[in-house]
Amino acid sequence: MRAQELLDYFRSLDGGWVYREHTVDTFKAGDPATEVRGIAVGWMSYTWALRRAVELGCNVFVTHEPTYYSHRDNDESVWNYAGARSKRDFIEANQLVILRCHDLWDQFPHLGIPDAWAEFLGFSHPRVSEGYYRVFDGNGETAHSLAQRVASRTAALGQASVQLLGPANKPIHRVALGTGALTPFRHFLDAYQCDLAICTDDGFTYWRDGALAIDLEIPVIVVNHAVSEIYGIQKLADHLAEKFSTIPVHHIPQTCMYQLVSA
Repeated sequence: MRAQELLDYFRSLDGGWVYREHTVDTFKAGDPATEVRGIAVGWMSYTWALRRAVELGCNVFVTHEPTYYSHRDNDESVWNYAGARSKRDFIEANQLVILRCHDLWDQFPHLGIPDAWAEFLGFSHPRVSEGYYRVFDGNGETAHSLAQRVASRTAALGQASVQLLGPANKPIHRVALGTGALTPFRHFLDAYQCDLAICTDDGFTYWRDGALAIDLEIPVIVVNHAVSEIYGIQKLADHLAEKFSTIPVHHIPQTCMYQLVSA
């Protein structure tokens, strides 16, 4: 199989939500005609993750997020940094093919990021399932208890604590969550009348959304962007391993991007 066939397969899974003319789901490095020896799948194509892929004998890396620090991987200013140039040199020296799978997997049903994130948190039977967003019953559980439950799940991915804004003791009946950086707090309020939102640190602005949440007394649980998507990327790797059973497929495990340091 050649790398182009992998991209063609991703395109065959699109149910109409990927805008082909504007999608970032394209090759970021390498020759699409490359014969695939092994596929590595990771949330982010960090330099260390690419090195691990090479160690595993993979010459194709499927990444969910950018390789060169901008959504379209087209910011020329990154070449001012030696680390970015070294990364590019490593990719070229090892003839790595990097293919992004973002827009497809951010809305792919059942296995994609939104449903995988909800499953990881223990939510099932959504009251609303639209694009990037899901709404679930809170069943009267308090915001604090829900935050503890989320943290008990995210701890396995390196985030043992989550942030909770708003009244901790408020009983919750409608929980809204999104995917990755797409956790728009006001949209959750306006479209879904949620009384608790689960957002990410890349999709929630504290001075704006946080202030509104506090004044409206609508609790918000905030987790790391990566943590909300890693389980979905594991499912992508599992799917590719099943589909291309004659080619080695390796998930490159990743965790919360930061560590919490106490005084």
